[in-house]
Amino acid sequence: LPHVTPVLTRTIPLPTSKVVMPATAMFSNLKSRVGGGGAGPQNIFDHNPIAQHFEIGKQTASAGPELVWRIHDAYRKSDGKEASVFVFEKKCAEKLHKPKRKETVTELLRASVRQLERFRHPKILQVVHSVEESADTLAFASERVLASLANILAYADSCGGGGHGGPSTGASHMPTAPRHPYAREYHFLDIELKYGILQITEALSFLHYTGHVLHRNVCPSSILVTKKGTWKLGGLEFTERMNEIDGLDPVSCQPWSSRVPKMAQPDLDFIAPEVQTMSQCSIKSDMFSLGMVISTIFNTGRPLIMANHSSSQYVKQLELLEDQVNNVLTRIPIPLQEAVVRLLSKDPKQRPTAQLLTLIKYFSDQTVQALQFLDVINMKDPTQKNHFYRNTLKDVLPYIPRKLWFQHVWPCLQQEMKTQEVLAAVLQPILYLIQECSLEEYEDIILPSFRNVFSIPKTIQATVTLLENLHHILEKTPRNEIRSEVLPMLYNSFESTTIQVQSAALVAVTNVSEYLDETAIRKMVLPKMKTVYEKNSNDLKLVLNVLACIEKTLDRLERSQIIDEVLPLLWEVRLQDADVIVRVVNIYRVMLSDKKYGLSVNVMATRVMPSLLPQTVNPSLNLEQFTILLEVLQEMLDHIDRNQRNKLKLDNMSLP
Repeated sequence: LPHVTPVLTRTIPLPTSKVVMPATAMFSNLKSRVGGGGAGPQNIFDHNPIAQHFEIGKQTASAGPELVWRIHDAYRKSDGKEASVFVFEKKCAEKLHKPKRKETVTELLRASVRQLERFRHPKILQVVHSVEESADTLAFASERVLASLANILAYADSCGGGGHGGPSTGASHMPTAPRHPYAREYHFLDIELKYGILQITEALSFLHYTGHVLHRNVCPSSILVTKKGTWKLGGLEFTERMNEIDGLDPVSCQPWSSRVPKMAQPDLDFIAPEVQTMSQCSIKSDMFSLGMVISTIFNTGRPLIMANHSSSQYVKQLELLEDQVNNVLTRIPIPLQEAVVRLLSKDPKQRPTAQLLTLIKYFSDQTVQALQFLDVINMKDPTQKNHFYRNTLKDVLPYIPRKLWFQHVWPCLQQEMKTQEVLAAVLQPILYLIQECSLEEYEDIILPSFRNVFSIPKTIQATVTLLENLHHILEKTPRNEIRSEVLPMLYNSFESTTIQVQSAALVAVTNVSEYLDETAIRKMVLPKMKTVYEKNSNDLKLVLNVLACIEKTLDRLERSQIIDEVLPLLWEVRLQDADVIVRVVNIYRVMLSDKKYGLSVNVMATRVMPSLLPQTVNPSLNLEQFTILLEVLQEMLDHIDRNQRNKLKLDNMSLP
């Protein structure tokens, strides 16, 4: 198993869905969580048209240049779907005094949303509602966001001891003074960091090689962590068309300047040296910024350059950058160290491109590849999905940390359960999760969606998979749910015209007989089992399943049913296959153990033994099977012997 080390901490509430909340209740609940009073946060949206489309809750995070975007939890009114609403209050820019500057910031942010919509990609923040504007605010809606990386790193920095020592686990001490009020505690696992860095690298690769633009502000406030824990690149305020002929050739750009509002330019702490000192940028400038982000993550949230909005401080600290990199290197995973050193080289030629960076050994991880596939699963065809769920994901799940099962994997499986053509394959990883999860996790997270599977139309393969694994499901399912949701599907399966389903239903009864009440076994299972046998008596596998089912349910049947229905069925079974002979013999052995089963010596002598004796010379029996047969025949003879001797003795005693 891969080593899992906590790097930064937050305890995430699992995405529980114990109760499917109606949209109206969900909205009112959301409203109740929004700060009240005349100056409550909901008033920000009073005149913004976005409030007509979304029910907007409290602020949970912030992002963008100088964190000017306030991020609120929201639900879309049309379908109740979770979202995040980003809002910029124009009065934030009023302290700039000059109206033109205020409009500059607003236009930058407005344009950044248009850019997000233009550059649609799984690794770039997804806009679900375009920008809306009022006199006071600018707002748009995206997929649900948990926090920006800046929010999470602010918490890490506040409790990380200023970058001394190893990465903080956050468990030993509480934060002292977070940098801003929306610092978020979050528990990143090693694999989340690895996957997150890869996602941002792939986003840059897309912008550079498909979009032909430079990002120019790769920094923690431009990276959003979604509810699933995936990282998305945002912050497209400062994109620049790159050199059309060769992206490695620099283009001219504006360096950071104290004469321009801070919120109208990139984050100075993450700017590449050539941008600040030579007013030039290329795709390699974005790679330097990415290197700075990576080192900040592993330096307990503290950037290697902290210029404090001073270009002279930036230049001074740049001279010490090499030493700073060496100091932080021991905290960076070994397979990533060389890449970070090269990314943070002052010479752009030394830095790897985004395409090259994705190929390093650090990212060559089967769990990361599985998570990557899940993120783009909607773009795959059913054949690819089936192979992934049935093989890749099922094999890799044991190596994916448990936290990600419910945060990252389960939401995808939940969606796919609605697709009939991939349901059979999706059930494979779901059944693994059911077996491995706790009772509470099953009832709170899995069951609310999973219960629908029992009643929806299914393919033959999906039904068979469910039936053959029913015992794993019932181990966790509450008794009342078993009766109302699961067992009706089992009983209906006997009515199927498909032999695979009928056979799987028999296997299910054998595996879950303890969950069935006696009335159900006597009045429903036995008659249906007989019908299935009569229609398919030549199918060896099905006959074996019928016999296994009889053996398992025998002690729950009434004596009259055994005599009138079970015994005649056993006499009809063709005794040629060795496995069939052993199954039949085992049923007789159970019957011999107690008189309640009604196996009389008369029936033994006249019906049972005559059918079994010829099998003693059946060449298909091995020694063990022959021994089992002979022991039961001997036991029957002993029964007849005792019974007849006692009877004859009594007869003799009664003679005059």
